[in-house]
Amino acid sequence: MGNRAKFATVIYQKSTFFEVVSGRSPRATGGLDQNGDGWRHTPMNGSLRFSFQSLRILFLLIAVSFFFGLSSHSFAADQTVTIHIGPGQTSSDIEKVLNAAKSLGKPVEVDWTAAPAAPLQTTGASTDADMMMSAYSTILATLVRGGDIALTGLYGLPTALHNSWTALSDEDSGMEDVGYTVAIAIFSGMAAALAFLFVFTRFAPKLKSDREPLAKAWTAALRLFGDLCALILFLAITRSSVHMSLASGSFAREVAGGIIQTVSLTAAFAAAGRLLFYHNGSSGPLLDIANPRWHLGMTIGFGALSGIIAATLRLADTRGLDPMATDGWLFLSSTILTIYKLTWVIVGRNDIAAAFSGRDANGLSRAAGKATVYFYALSVIFIWLLGFLVTGTAQNATWSRVAGSSQVLFVLMPILGRGISALFRLLGNKREAASGAGFPSVLLWALRIPFAGACWIFGIQFTLVMWRPLLDGAGIATSTWLVHLQQFGIAAVCSWFACSFLWKYFEAVSPDKGVALPGHDDAAHKTTSRLSTVLPVVRNLVLGAVVSIALLVTLSSLGVDVAPLLAGFGVLGLALSFGSQTLVKDVVSGIFFLAEDAFRIGEYIDTGKLKGTVEQISLRSIRLRHQNGPIHTIPFGQITAVTNFSRDWGTIKFELRFDRDAELDTIRRTAKKVGLAMLEDPEFGHEFLVPLKMQGIQEVNENSMVIRFKFTSRPGNPSIIKREGIRRLLSAFKQAGLNLASNAVVVRNGSGTLTDGAAAIPMPIANQP
Repeated sequence: MGNRAKFATVIYQKSTFFEVVSGRSPRATGGLDQNGDGWRHTPMNGSLRFSFQSLRILFLLIAVSFFFGLSSHSFAADQTVTIHIGPGQTSSDIEKVLNAAKSLGKPVEVDWTAAPAAPLQTTGASTDADMMMSAYSTILATLVRGGDIALTGLYGLPTALHNSWTALSDEDSGMEDVGYTVAIAIFSGMAAALAFLFVFTRFAPKLKSDREPLAKAWTAALRLFGDLCALILFLAITRSSVHMSLASGSFAREVAGGIIQTVSLTAAFAAAGRLLFYHNGSSGPLLDIANPRWHLGMTIGFGALSGIIAATLRLADTRGLDPMATDGWLFLSSTILTIYKLTWVIVGRNDIAAAFSGRDANGLSRAAGKATVYFYALSVIFIWLLGFLVTGTAQNATWSRVAGSSQVLFVLMPILGRGISALFRLLGNKREAASGAGFPSVLLWALRIPFAGACWIFGIQFTLVMWRPLLDGAGIATSTWLVHLQQFGIAAVCSWFACSFLWKYFEAVSPDKGVALPGHDDAAHKTTSRLSTVLPVVRNLVLGAVVSIALLVTLSSLGVDVAPLLAGFGVLGLALSFGSQTLVKDVVSGIFFLAEDAFRIGEYIDTGKLKGTVEQISLRSIRLRHQNGPIHTIPFGQITAVTNFSRDWGTIKFELRFDRDAELDTIRRTAKKVGLAMLEDPEFGHEFLVPLKMQGIQEVNENSMVIRFKFTSRPGNPSIIKREGIRRLLSAFKQAGLNLASNAVVVRNGSGTLTDGAAAIPMPIANQP
């Protein structure tokens, strides 16, 4: 990039000569053109040829002036004709000036002034792209260099091993002495550790082991405490034994220390494996995974290999072995360890995915389980590739410690995140079972996200901090990565926490979306509040806003310029508002309907054309359930008027037909008794605002007298009260001797006695012979 810019600058400065002659820029004359990304060629045209002619004329002028200057040294300086040429002059102007100078017969001097060159400009996008390409090239070149050094160093491994064996044999303590000392030290340490574990297991407090996560965690933590104490005792005894038996500073002592370090690291990984994969009585291991014994064995093997690699690299750096051979051993050992870890991940991928998905796994949980497997595999390959970056930098021992610590962190981050999530989910469920769904239970349920996210952020941040000295030593800048990664992690965790908390809280306080099934419509309807009706709409708006802001903040943390996105969405919203006026009308109408509290979920309304019970309210429409079962979805913009049958109270009126000679006082007294009895009924009494009573005569026709009854009750389901009232009225009227009217025709004679309403009239039989 730098060489190309310098070359372009020289060409541009030379091209200003065209401007001197013709007064035109290089863009008009052809050649090289400058844009935001660098330089490009432009096609030549006629003006370029014209500029070349001007150039030839200028050179001719200079040659003529030089010739005259050499042939007339006797002339004074004030007799010299100076021609000043600047930008904007054409060849014809120059020719005229030249002819005038020739006519004077004096020496001619040409002086031209070039236009200032435009400074090179680069855009921010090109700068970032160039920086990324430069960083990628640096990393790739470092990896290739490290690979070459490591492969070359493999040839020096036999010589390095021979020299180490010779150095150990030349000392007073040979290999046999080292072997005996290490064997005695390890045997003594293991005996003391086993004895301590026996005593600890016998006298440690016995915790109740069940399938509760907290109980399993306490049991596993107590066992880990005993294992760590035994490991500390083992280290103290073995190191003391080696220090007393071997001379200080000798190679034999360093070899013995490396062997004890390997055994100790293996024991530490065994303790960690027992924490995760060892059965806690009848409740199973702390990490609910299939084939826990196999994973425990793989953990111990990983610890042994890591200890061997760390000990040998430390010995190589301490004794000052051939750096090329050390790099070769680093390549060989790290490759073996990488193959071991990949085998562990690939063979146990189904167990790992199932463990991190959970028992009642949905689609998202299963995806998280598979993502955990891929994360483990990529972390293994990532650490192996980082080994090539430090190859040849004399930091092999540091790489061993950092790589081992990073791998442990990468393994623990998903496990700790899952454990923290399970803990807070358990606390939230207990709180919800004790006091119902609300803010405290939702907060406990959602706190799992920031705490689990903090484990991931701190783990990755700590890993990068450990690797930073090694990468800086290899010439790879990591400051920008750290800043972007930290911002992205914090933005992602905070956004996820806000979205999850709001979703869970709205779900807890929102009304149930229960649909009244056939046969259950007679049950009492629960009156919903205004907040519970508006809450689903508010939830969608708030969650949409939070998700949008979270997405913008996350993209901004990655270095993406979000200003064009905001401008684009603004233009899109403006276009939608003009192009979808019906949609805007529906939304605005719905806002006003909800603001005026025209209806609520569970209420029975009539919109003029359609009626039913309100089941769901969205930002654009309302959904009604008809009493016969069909669902009506009505946009708010199509509703002109709403009749609400479920607000405050309702008066129900119905009619019964009696004989025209029935006693009205008897009917009134009987209806009053029935109304008072229903007030005392425990099932219906609290629903009445005005008891059941007779309103009066509604109509008298030829055969009957129509009597109207009414009562006033609370909103809900007054049809049930109506049916129960009619049933009790019919029973009471029958006992009082009051009969309902019938359609029979009654004929009276002059004396007032009843006769048959119809006489038998002989009908002729058709088609009689």
